[in-house]
Amino acid sequence: MAKKMTGIVAQFGTKGYGFITGDDNEKYFVHQKNVFNKSRLRSDTRVKFKVENSDKGLVAIDVKLEKVVEESEPLTDNDIKAMFGVLLVFQLIIAYFVFIA
Repeated sequence: MAKKMTGIVAQFGTKGYGFITGDDNEKYFVHQKNVFNKSRLRSDTRVKFKVENSDKGLVAIDVKLEKVVEESEPLTDNDIKAMFGVLLVFQLIIAYFVFIA
């Protein structure tokens, strides 16, 4: 059974393969065919993956990009009022072209 891991892409070349440094500081070989949804990996990207042993060493399979949740500040009252103002202007412009022009 494959072991689940997380790590950071150490390098990923244009030829479709590279290495992931796991959170356990081990290096795992990764090939583009083992990347979920054919996502293109970039260096310093956090990923989740499963590990398999092969004849040549540890291989990362089912590699997926790890979702990063960034906390944002809530909208202020003025931000909401401004958005409603912009929406009103767009509605007036559309109504003008539909009914008058």
